[in-house]
Amino acid sequence: MISLRKPLELKWIKRGGRIASLPRRLPPAARKSGIESSARGTDKLGALPLAEAYGQPGATRKPKQVRAASWQGDLYAYLVRWRDPGIVVEFGSAFGVSGMYLSSELRRGWLYSFEINPSWADIAERNIKSVTDRCTLTRGAFEDHVDDIPAPIDMALVDGIHSYDFVARQWQLLKPRMAPGGWVLFDDIDFNPGMGNAWQDICAEPHVVGAVEVSKRLGLIELAP
Repeated sequence: MISLRKPLELKWIKRGGRIASLPRRLPPAARKSGIESSARGTDKLGALPLAEAYGQPGATRKPKQVRAASWQGDLYAYLVRWRDPGIVVEFGSAFGVSGMYLSSELRRGWLYSFEINPSWADIAERNIKSVTDRCTLTRGAFEDHVDDIPAPIDMALVDGIHSYDFVARQWQLLKPRMAPGGWVLFDDIDFNPGMGNAWQDICAEPHVVGAVEVSKRLGLIELAP
């Protein structure tokens, strides 16, 4: 019997679209054991420097400080299995944990992941490639490589620099490239007031037909078909 995790906390901003039937209890991702083993191995690398774009000279982060939580990984895998997307885009590979979960359920699709920190990107690429070959990891920002992705994008995870300006700019670039009925995830919507405001502004857009906050950390929207 599959052991289900504790239920997700779902706060609906707009309950519509396919995501309106998102269950509160999800099964663990099929490849969870191997992914978490890779994540533990990555943790042993210790603290590594942040990218210069964060404007924090000398700052470092441990892999476990920036990785997706285990329940998020289960959700990412569930959503990919449910939607069966052709194109998935991730802004902010970090050390590859989210990418491993996202790519673990790809059947016909392809993951395009972007990481501005070259040393982090090397680690992320190794981790994701341990799960699938259906991935292209770009060392650079999505904003500088938007034309490298074949449109339309079925599903996206926005998890880069957590500020209103960065997220708003990424959203404006992403929006016209999304497939009808596409899904977009925004991580760390509770990170600071700017992230919260960006999330609320995106939810208010008329072509967003479904929007839900998941366990106070993650935002998920669905666009009009």
